[in-house]
Amino acid sequence: MFPITGPELAALIPHKAPFVFITSLKEVTPNTCTTTFQFNNQQVLCYNGKLSAAGLLENMAQTSGCKWGYDDFAQGKKGKLTFIGEMSGFTFSRLPYCGEELTTEAVIEKVVFNVTIVSAKIKVGEEEIASCRMKIFFEPEPGTEGY
Repeated sequence: MFPITGPELAALIPHKAPFVFITSLKEVTPNTCTTTFQFNNQQVLCYNGKLSAAGLLENMAQTSGCKWGYDDFAQGKKGKLTFIGEMSGFTFSRLPYCGEELTTEAVIEKVVFNVTIVSAKIKVGEEEIASCRMKIFFEPEPGTEGY
């Protein structure tokens, strides 16, 4: 089943080319999601041969979204509408070069009603190059009034 790439991967996230920042879905567990991303100079948010900080944030956000897209698909449900309400604690040690493969892991830390706290990190090989935390809000399912 894994990795998931191409049209199957595209069906799991709402983003469309050229604004896609994941190449493959490597693994999903109840609390984690791991993706990879390879890019070239033509990638949106890539400048002077490097992916920008905004590109790193978008990669972490799309990895988180891919987790819920996969879970909904596996359960035969329509994908949830999600919103990132906050990104905090963003740090990066360097910007990745075109051709490097990013491996991104999103970990669910806490769920409170329709809000999920996620931490994410990006590695190139064994080197961690970026991380952040996100508060992700879900549209309530009909009839639940948010709870």
